[in-house]
Amino acid sequence: MVKFRHIPPTQFLKGFEAASRLENFSRAAEELGLTQSAISHQMRLLEGHIGQPLFLRSGREVRLTDAGRDYQRTVRRCLELMEEGYRRLEPYRKPGSVVIYAPRDFARRWLLHRLPSLRAAAPGCEPWLDTSGTPVDFETLEIDLAIVHADAPPEGCESLLIATDVLSPVMTAERAASLRQAPDLLDAPLIHDERPIGWADWFLHAGIAVNGTWAGSNFSDSDFALAAAELGQGVALGSLTLAEKALADGSLKQPFGHVLETGRAWYAISTPDRLRDADVRGAWNWLRDATADRGTPP
Repeated sequence: MVKFRHIPPTQFLKGFEAASRLENFSRAAEELGLTQSAISHQMRLLEGHIGQPLFLRSGREVRLTDAGRDYQRTVRRCLELMEEGYRRLEPYRKPGSVVIYAPRDFARRWLLHRLPSLRAAAPGCEPWLDTSGTPVDFETLEIDLAIVHADAPPEGCESLLIATDVLSPVMTAERAASLRQAPDLLDAPLIHDERPIGWADWFLHAGIAVNGTWAGSNFSDSDFALAAAELGQGVALGSLTLAEKALADGSLKQPFGHVLETGRAWYAISTPDRLRDADVRGAWNWLRDATADRGTPP
């Protein structure tokens, strides 16, 4: 069977999208720079291709049939996807483009403010951050470098250890001043995220008995959990790697030294083939130098 044999010419789809949205062939023709007769002819051919009417015609006004409304949703979605695909090609037209995949929270909290340093260290590199959450696959995706949060780096890749992942309570200075000792956290509003390791684990590891449950906001994203803590909304059990900048500038405090190791770390990974590119190698070397201590943040 021939693939895509039911897909009509693209110009018909563009004409249909405009005509169905405007419900007027003349205005659709004006928008697309065509004549009214050209649009009308295209829609006749499109209906013949599909095998059923898409419009109810009444003079110059047209209305969609039920089938037309259904097809309109599909056509608009497909055209928008094709337009998005075209826009995503733009970075490939720039010399030095390096696609760096990273989890959203890591990109926001660790990588974003370091981009000027990357550009200074590798002037030819034009970083393009991908935080889509797509599973990393160097065989099928146009990714040059990736940051992964894992127990160990995947096999078959070049890897660099960026930082181990340890958790500790973080909060504003004002809230920290109101807590004299770690057990006081049981009476504080606690912020939760969707990590597999959470507050119950930290209290157990710190030797603090927990009776019952506690209130607090829940977030699916570690970045938002830290942002809520920065706004004074509670205490987050934050990754010290992700909270590093906030701790350095005083937005957050870590009043209790006890930390909980998660057994996971952030690794940069790539492939020998990708690393043959000079700009990708420049970004890789910058990551290596920026994380030379490979230790737990203070």
